[in-house]
Amino acid sequence: MLAILVTSICFFAGKILALQGSSNVTDTCDTLKSTFANNTLLPSDHGYANETQIPWSAAAWQQPACIFLPENAEQLSQAVRLFRRTSALFAMRGDAANIDSRGVLISSTNLNTLELSRDNQTMAVGPGMRWGDVYNHLNGTDLTVIGGRIGSVGVAGLLLGGGVAFYSYNIGLASSGDKIRAYECVLANGSIVLANATNQHSDLYWALKGGGNSFALVTRFDLKTFYGPTPLIAEASYGPGIRDAFLKSIIDFAAASDTDVDPYAAITPLARWEANYTSPKYLSTVIYNGTEVPPNTPLAAFTNETGTTFHAADGSNKMRPVPLATYGALTRAQFEPGGASFGMRQKFHVISAKATMEAIAIIHDTYFSALQCSGLANRVEGWLSDLAFNPMTKRSIETSVDAPYSHMPKEAALWPEFSVTWKHEKDDLEIDAFIERIDDEITRKLRAVNASLPFLYMNDADQGQNIFEGYGRESLRRLREIRGKYDPDRVFTDLMPGGYKVAHSWPCLSGGE
Repeated sequence: MLAILVTSICFFAGKILALQGSSNVTDTCDTLKSTFANNTLLPSDHGYANETQIPWSAAAWQQPACIFLPENAEQLSQAVRLFRRTSALFAMRGDAANIDSRGVLISSTNLNTLELSRDNQTMAVGPGMRWGDVYNHLNGTDLTVIGGRIGSVGVAGLLLGGGVAFYSYNIGLASSGDKIRAYECVLANGSIVLANATNQHSDLYWALKGGGNSFALVTRFDLKTFYGPTPLIAEASYGPGIRDAFLKSIIDFAAASDTDVDPYAAITPLARWEANYTSPKYLSTVIYNGTEVPPNTPLAAFTNETGTTFHAADGSNKMRPVPLATYGALTRAQFEPGGASFGMRQKFHVISAKATMEAIAIIHDTYFSALQCSGLANRVEGWLSDLAFNPMTKRSIETSVDAPYSHMPKEAALWPEFSVTWKHEKDDLEIDAFIERIDDEITRKLRAVNASLPFLYMNDADQGQNIFEGYGRESLRRLREIRGKYDPDRVFTDLMPGGYKVAHSWPCLSGGE
């Protein structure tokens, strides 16, 4: 669900790698160690292994030449200047990325600011924080910020990719509008700037609100706070055999009319497939930002308050007050040492479709039919796959304003995300090929019925998916222009090759305005 939070670094054959040798990386690490002895970890140093195992997926547990842990923007600025001088490859991790022995990993662990302003209007958050940390800091204040739905998700990745939040159905994606007041960041030349909506860096401010990591390294996010009392939450498990009613309820929620839509409601409905399944199991996270779920609304179908034909097991659909701090801790634990997902390999892949019954049936049936036919779940150790439908209401799209992705079609949509968990590296290629074939087949079928949409949600995207073409031609043109202004030497494109790069996107293939 979480993809920039969850983007691992990949190296591609080409010109930039031909220019890199082991000597410049070694020299770079030696300089970092001599200059910042307490902030640089070599492979032989205590703590090195722990830093490489922070990413969500074991596939991203690589072995960088060294790890640099800056404590502030000034230290990071010195490192960027050094990388420019030595042409060393690097990656910056916000609980997401890693890099192998050809480069330096910048760890955001020590960029851990958590500070509420005196007037309680702004929350300063460092990129090393996860959303569980943020919600825990705000616990008991009746304040919140618009952030990740899962406690283990990194702050930086979510905000740089857009960010679907529990509040998005009311006020849009987490990085849209004025929800982020400012970014403190280090530019490619080592300068430290504050970018906001009104100063000389307002263009950079706009680009960072969903444009990824092509522009600057963010060292602090200043987030707008909102009144946020304890929400009602349920983790409902409905079991198998309810396909028709479950899918219809998702579409009813996403495509609700202006009079029926409830902006305080949020759901994450999914269908799951594990070993020895013969049909999917259906579940949903149900959130209501209020004291009681109103009856006869689209959300109520998921809480069994309208006589719906699908029912949750053991009362798991019952809505209870749960602080976001508590919920964040519960969802984070599975990715910590000892948790069920720690050390497992993970993959996410996203598509986009109109919120219609025809579209959701194509997505659901094609995926699970192919999965059952392939036998992957019974052959691949540790297999678990979720198809999260991510219904987006028209209101959630229309309120996602003043951001690079704001040109997406103004209609109810599905942003389905295929997630796969497995244990062994030997299965990587087969799983990659399966997901690629499924994407091709579902996209073909959706286009045949005019139900495919061009926008792809970056935070759930897979490596190699074309994100920025779906932002629209004008947004992509503007992003490329801003990238050229702030990083004319392509430091954050060529020396930091991980993630989705604006420079690699082609405006002529982009859709929309």
